[in-house]
Amino acid sequence: MLKNYFKTTLRYLWKNKVFSLINITGLATGICVCFFALLYVHFELNRDGYNDKADNIYRLVTDVKTPVGINYESASTPMGPAIKAAFPEVKDMARVFMDDMILQSNPDNAVKEEVAYADSSAFKIFSWPLLRGDIGHLFNAPCDVVLSETAAKKYFGNADPMGQTMLINGKAKCRVTGIMKDIPYNSHLRVDVLFSISTLVDENWNHWTRFGFYTYLLLQPGASAAALQAKFPAMVKANMDQTDFKYQLSIEPLKKVYLYGKPRGHRTGTSASGSITNVYIISIIALLVLFIACFNFINLTTAFSLQRAKEIGVRKVLGASKYQLMLQFFMDAVILCLIAFIIALLFASLLLPLFNQLTGTIIADGIFHNVQHILWLLALAVGVGIVSGAYPALFLSGFKPISSLKGKTGSSGTGLMLRRSLVVAQFCISIFLILATTIVYMQLNFMQNQQLGFQKDHKLVIDYQFSNSINQHTDGIRQQLAAIPGVGMVSLSSSIPGTSNNQFNTMIENSKGEKQQQRPDVYFIDDVFLKQYHIALVAGRGFQKNLALDSMKAMLINQAMLKSLGFKKPEDAIGKHFKQLNHTGEIVGVIRDFHNHAFLETVQPLTVRVDSSHLTNITIDITSADVRSTVHQLEATWKKILPDVPLVYFFADEAYNQQYIAQERFGKLFICFAVVAIVISCLGLLGLSAYNIAQRKKEISVRKVLGASVMNITLLLSHDFIRLIVIALFIASPISWLLMHNWLNNFAYRINIPVWVFVSSGLAAMFIALVTISFQSVKAAIANPVRNLKAE
Repeated sequence: MLKNYFKTTLRYLWKNKVFSLINITGLATGICVCFFALLYVHFELNRDGYNDKADNIYRLVTDVKTPVGINYESASTPMGPAIKAAFPEVKDMARVFMDDMILQSNPDNAVKEEVAYADSSAFKIFSWPLLRGDIGHLFNAPCDVVLSETAAKKYFGNADPMGQTMLINGKAKCRVTGIMKDIPYNSHLRVDVLFSISTLVDENWNHWTRFGFYTYLLLQPGASAAALQAKFPAMVKANMDQTDFKYQLSIEPLKKVYLYGKPRGHRTGTSASGSITNVYIISIIALLVLFIACFNFINLTTAFSLQRAKEIGVRKVLGASKYQLMLQFFMDAVILCLIAFIIALLFASLLLPLFNQLTGTIIADGIFHNVQHILWLLALAVGVGIVSGAYPALFLSGFKPISSLKGKTGSSGTGLMLRRSLVVAQFCISIFLILATTIVYMQLNFMQNQQLGFQKDHKLVIDYQFSNSINQHTDGIRQQLAAIPGVGMVSLSSSIPGTSNNQFNTMIENSKGEKQQQRPDVYFIDDVFLKQYHIALVAGRGFQKNLALDSMKAMLINQAMLKSLGFKKPEDAIGKHFKQLNHTGEIVGVIRDFHNHAFLETVQPLTVRVDSSHLTNITIDITSADVRSTVHQLEATWKKILPDVPLVYFFADEAYNQQYIAQERFGKLFICFAVVAIVISCLGLLGLSAYNIAQRKKEISVRKVLGASVMNITLLLSHDFIRLIVIALFIASPISWLLMHNWLNNFAYRINIPVWVFVSSGLAAMFIALVTISFQSVKAAIANPVRNLKAE
């Protein structure tokens, strides 16, 4: 009996090939999107969950309340050891300092690498398995280094790296003492090279307000994090001066650091951070896509099942029971869903590499990475089959044979009204997604194409890691590089816009004549930097090479700093005194605000000074059209004048745009999901229009016989859907505006949503709908009416 049911199902699907293809494709696409969304959301929500002790690990952070706001800092060198010694509920602690440096194992493989300095206890706290080496002797001496499998392969190939030496910044030697497994991708802290923390830390770092260390505390099982945090104020009061700044220590659960913790970086970088809002958005879109796919499937299945009324009548006359008919309908729907499920897995398998590339990380290395997701989607597919099969199983199987054979299915206006309501809901979602996609694109475009206050194009930047060979001979180096054909201006600086920079405690005289303590962004530059980057002065003067005192006693501030000090006019700040890093002097100029960080945050107070000991970047203007040739000449010149300093360079515009990568990836993911939802909507509309036209064939034929044109009939068939789209537009527009307005409020600089976006989105939805149904409408309008009017 089941075999016969299965044959009947296949025969029915084959007979209705177009209906089956639309239904299977739509549902398979929806399941595939839902699968990828599950992967993404699970990956984001389980950051750092790979650590066996994750529930007992906390990150120590510092909030610094200043006269102009709150600075979100990490921790300082002595905090972790002091807390471990003072509080028995802390079982262990580890400090990690993020940095970058130039590493090489031979003269030809110098690479600028993101690294970290760490305590050996990090391997006890985190689940970072060692493949080679002894955890008790990893960091016995400064410059001991542990490499990941990937880094070991990159620098040493198939050779044994244990005990081998590498060069740091072309000079200092380090010794490989261990090999660890690659840190998992779902970690907020991910590096391939770990140095002994003694490589960095000396007595100069032993200061409670010299931040930059990510400090992790492993609590004893059962210890209360809240009770431990309540003990911190007394320690802060005993070790940190609260006169100018107010310091507050707190701890964050490791599993919440990535999505809920604030970025707490420093000059050389920060750990990865995410957005719980983005996770919610992707989840909602995936649910909307799934809703549209399931709605289409159920709607089309129930609509097309009405065509089987005569089949039901014949089978009943031949003795089929209501139970047997119900089983047949359920089997039809479930088998169709299972076929869609299998195709969805095939889609997912083929598209997974592209999905990993889109998200910028390895979300999963195969579709069976998490079998639980597959089982959830299988249950979903079976559930959709049962729901979609319920209407024909319960309703159509109860038809009286005589009525069924006469074609009287008992279809009432209730079913039509329900279908129309669902179509409106579907197009509300589609219009919202069109609106949201447009606004997301406009905001990303806005951030990347606004005036930044500086010029970043055609600039090659060399990071030479504070080499004294350069900082002690800056004028000579600059002249030799500027002599290369195709090279324009050359400047030196501690940072360039788009990269991390220092922050130092600074005392500056404010508008009231008081000494105001701040912790602003700090740039150290030479006398060419401002001109090269086209950073304008609004008052005073810039640095002058012939004024020796500028290197010690002169400071420039930006307009954000001017405002924080209470000055209304830039000229009023000229001559005011400052103290920074044991240097005192006067403000000699005010520069226009420029976005040294991305448009994601407001311009922060900035001080600019001349100090060659802090310089680490050379910016070179490339004026030649043949960039490759100029770079080759630069490499040749560099080897002649600085053979001991590896040449590692990047381009300023690329470095600046790196800040937007996370937003770009989210935007692309959002747009992809939205486009899929719209395509699925079109598939459903195509199916419904085909069904609607099939139901009205005789009406269309009569109208043609009475003189109706193809255009008249096409408009008639399109009228109902257009009306539903207009209703959906009026419902979706205010909801879309509210949701997207709230999303835009997350940005420091944002667009205002123009009215034309709503109009164009409605027109786009209408155009998509018309294009979708026009093929079926025109086909029906030009069909021969005689065939449709013939008696069966």
